[in-house]
Amino acid sequence: MHFTRHMSVKHHPTGDHYSLSIPSVVAQALGLQDGGCLVSIEVIHNNKKESSVVLKAYRDSDFAWRKKFDPTYPKGVRPAAILPRTIGPSKPWGCGEVLDVQAELRDIRAATNWLRMTFPRRRGRKRKRR
Repeated sequence: MHFTRHMSVKHHPTGDHYSLSIPSVVAQALGLQDGGCLVSIEVIHNNKKESSVVLKAYRDSDFAWRKKFDPTYPKGVRPAAILPRTIGPSKPWGCGEVLDVQAELRDIRAATNWLRMTFPRRRGRKRKRR
């Protein structure tokens, strides 16, 4: 389904806020008639003057995820979805596998703590065998 609309921009000190009115038929197709639902917007640049926008319900879009340490999984890592940012001005958001350095450091600390708890070091001297 294609439709043409102009996007309105409001400039604020905290950043630019964009709004787009969509037809009710499109909102019903996306399941947005109740309002307050998350939407992902992909901008595709066809050439310098023309761009097309793909509007999807967030549940239908490609989620951002990362590898998370979990000792119960066979390889020790599992995919974990990254929750979208919904507070503040809209910013670009990744899709597919995302590298999050802070979360990686937390996972490394969790892995080392798990190893220490599972395989504790010996303390003191070794006993002599008799």
